[in-house]
Amino acid sequence: MTKTILLATAFLAAPIMASAMASVGDHVGNTPDQASVALAEAGCTVTKFGAEDGKIEAKCTDANNAHWEVYIDPASGDVVKVKEDK
Repeated sequence: MTKTILLATAFLAAPIMASAMASVGDHVGNTPDQASVALAEAGCTVTKFGAEDGKIEAKCTDANNAHWEVYIDPASGDVVKVKEDK
């Protein structure tokens, strides 16, 4: 019984672990090179950078091919918002 519960928990947690992503508050840097490396380490490959509402906007794709917008404070290099790009 215990083995069944542990196995079920592992299968349920696997998608969560596979879709690691940068989170609000993470420091990714304030240059394209720094942010690209940090976001790639977090599991999201940057495809484009831009500016939006005074923030750096990084568009990236994760291992599940989901598209994300990561907003970075240009002064601190910290992630201030993450949203799925639909």
